[in-house]
Amino acid sequence: MESTQLKVISASRRIEMVGFFPDQLVETLEKKCPPEKVHTIVLWSKSPANLIENKSLRKTLERYDQIFLHFTITGMGGTFLESGIPYSEQTISLLPHIVKFLKDPRRLRVRFDPIVHLRLPYGKYYTNLRHFVRVAEAAKNVNARNIIISWMDPYPKVVRRLKKYKIEVLPVSEEQWQNEADWIFREAKKIGVTVSGCCVPQLPVSRCIDGKLLAELHPKHLPASQKKARGQRPRCGCTESWDIGWYSPCPGKCLYCYANPVEPPRLIGEWPS
Repeated sequence: MESTQLKVISASRRIEMVGFFPDQLVETLEKKCPPEKVHTIVLWSKSPANLIENKSLRKTLERYDQIFLHFTITGMGGTFLESGIPYSEQTISLLPHIVKFLKDPRRLRVRFDPIVHLRLPYGKYYTNLRHFVRVAEAAKNVNARNIIISWMDPYPKVVRRLKKYKIEVLPVSEEQWQNEADWIFREAKKIGVTVSGCCVPQLPVSRCIDGKLLAELHPKHLPASQKKARGQRPRCGCTESWDIGWYSPCPGKCLYCYANPVEPPRLIGEWPS
């Protein structure tokens, strides 16, 4: 087997597999992704406790040469906006254990995305932007020094969904956006982390799946494809991978999600502060 044939597996941009579908993730990896044909498993999760607690998943992943994790922490976990996601205090506490499992903090990307600006039903203006410093400091404390950010895209179906719960999506002017971006970069410099944008105009382009970096971090330094990924948004800097997820209602219940979240049947979870 030529090393150039090794695949980068993404699990998954489409749905939270680690947190909600670990058995299906294990089954898919065992049936379709033999370790000798895989360069790296790139995981995406807001609820990655199963990497520590689920013995079957952990045992399966340990067969692969390299695991890379995108760990999203928005500060909204456990609130009505993300009622199926653990509170951020819980997820932040996992960071040291996650880095130990990955064996290198450079194999971890902490994502602070999306940044939201909303008017809640009782009239209060809400943004999660103020949580950035806490999340960035937690990442830096485990030597994970690269933060990926984005702002919520007001897709029509997202606006309609939030409106059903009497939540208004507030417009962000160019001036406001620039002020927020400048503030983020100032705080990041103070903390000692770098920031890139996931498909955010005017910001350094993130390569969430970066074949060059994955090759550098690979324990055997095997090459990974550096071809641009197909089917992604125009400003996406990712290299190609095979996504093994699927589109299905997600138990994370993130109301701002552009994909397909399970919606709470009633107001559950506290309002974000």
